[in-house]
Amino acid sequence: MRYSEVSEEKRALIIERHKREDGFSKIGRDLGIDRRIVARIVREDEERQSGQVAVRRTELARVFHEHQDAMREVARTILELAASPLWRGNLLPMETKIEPALIHRPEDESRQLYARLPGMSEAEESQIELKEAVERRLALRRRKAALQGLKEHIPALENGIRKWEEAAAEYKEAWDQLKQRAISEGGPSAQIEQSVRRALQQMPETDREDWLPSFREPVATNDKIEKFTRVLLQKPANRRLLKMFSQRLNELDAAYEKLEETLGTPQLDNALVRGHCQYCPVP
Repeated sequence: MRYSEVSEEKRALIIERHKREDGFSKIGRDLGIDRRIVARIVREDEERQSGQVAVRRTELARVFHEHQDAMREVARTILELAASPLWRGNLLPMETKIEPALIHRPEDESRQLYARLPGMSEAEESQIELKEAVERRLALRRRKAALQGLKEHIPALENGIRKWEEAAAEYKEAWDQLKQRAISEGGPSAQIEQSVRRALQQMPETDREDWLPSFREPVATNDKIEKFTRVLLQKPANRRLLKMFSQRLNELDAAYEKLEETLGTPQLDNALVRGHCQYCPVP
């Protein structure tokens, strides 16, 4: 029997018997096929299987790296959302919940993913809107999966996020109290944040015995922020609120540093490579 005459059924049987460790000669005698043809069929199958394995490994590597990149992007976004006011340059409170701000992004709803061409029919525009809606939902699911995967790779992250959110909520509460006091003192809303920042810088001087008396003396200045800063520092009740706010600010900064230690490199790289989550494409 020639090689081209061997049916697919017999080729499959040859491969199966070879897997059961039958020799080429025995398979050839039983099936009436030259042993050299049997060997050729087996070798071709092995080469085909080897090629499939190589392709599969390449694809798994690509998916694995994409998965890691998605988790790294989530880690960067978490650090951006939780950035400390001490070096963000603005004391105003930000989001107090990381996960909703990370997953649901308002800009996604307004961003157009596909171009609208002049002369499009309503049906064509509706189809584009549908495609964009699907893309947004898929992007949301990818972000959720990346965040969950990151938590599984780094078990301490969940607690770190919770600690930061608690500190952020207390910081916001302290800011709201301080802001209300500033407004009651006649502070212009647009200048409160700058005045508070300047007051925090001058706070250590309020512990000096010779500082407050001279501070209470009228000072000629056209700097409205400086004038209101002095109003904030003049009353003991205001200074107590400033000190509480400063304490909450330091606690928030400490919570951020913990997140930074967890999500910074090389800690992050190590956790992603050595850890495992339900979305990892390889066991």
